[in-house]
Amino acid sequence: MTLVSAPGRQSACQDTLDRRYCYCLTLEYVGTSFHGFQRQPGLATIHGALESAASTYTGTEVVARYAGRTDKGVHAVGQVAAFDLAREVDTDRALIGLNALLPDGIAVTALARAREGFDPRRDALWREYRYFILNRKSPSPILEERVFHVAKPLDLRMMEEACALFPGEHDFSAFRVKGGSDVSAVRNVLKCDVVRVSQDLLCIRVIANAFLYRMVRVMAGAIFSVGRGRMSLDDLRRHLDGSGKPCADPLPARGLYLWRVAYPDDIHEA
Repeated sequence: MTLVSAPGRQSACQDTLDRRYCYCLTLEYVGTSFHGFQRQPGLATIHGALESAASTYTGTEVVARYAGRTDKGVHAVGQVAAFDLAREVDTDRALIGLNALLPDGIAVTALARAREGFDPRRDALWREYRYFILNRKSPSPILEERVFHVAKPLDLRMMEEACALFPGEHDFSAFRVKGGSDVSAVRNVLKCDVVRVSQDLLCIRVIANAFLYRMVRVMAGAIFSVGRGRMSLDDLRRHLDGSGKPCADPLPARGLYLWRVAYPDDIHEA
């Protein structure tokens, strides 16, 4: 006997089978606990850890997308990831389940349904990075892998003036490291400042629509150099005019955090 589907039923069933459910996650991790961000055979990486946990939890192979890669040793409190599933999951249970499967040093802090096709990198409006400097004579064993320690005094007022030069559209050729794939070095910095978090702890905050390879660490290096009296504000201005010569050495990865990624209001499914 031949069965004939009622009109419209086959396409409706096929639509159900083909549907993908997109989930958006916020990640927090300690970069020094991993061998970088991207998957590497036999090594613990952030990308690999999340995909492994998500695949185990869902029972299907999961391929994750991210707002951006972070270098080895760079931390995050607001990295954003997304992946698609063939079935719906309870987000509260999934958050608990994923964290139970993830290794120490990484956690999912938020999980929600997102609209179909959401891309954490392409849909981002801007990203915020923060760089922490411990400015005191003695280092901190507890914070050793979380901040950049500077024993000699820094001139906070001069660092503030240096930060004030960055907002706006500039050619950041002097603020990148070889190895990036970007053709244009023009970027729009929306905000750059330095604040005293506590008596000994300084924080450089940078917000931009996009960044070049290691751009924030080189910017932090330039601001640090101004604070130490090694670079003048006039020198910094010349570098922002598009000088291709390296502006400063990038500060160590351990002080840098991907803090936040901003998106339009419509990324979550109603």
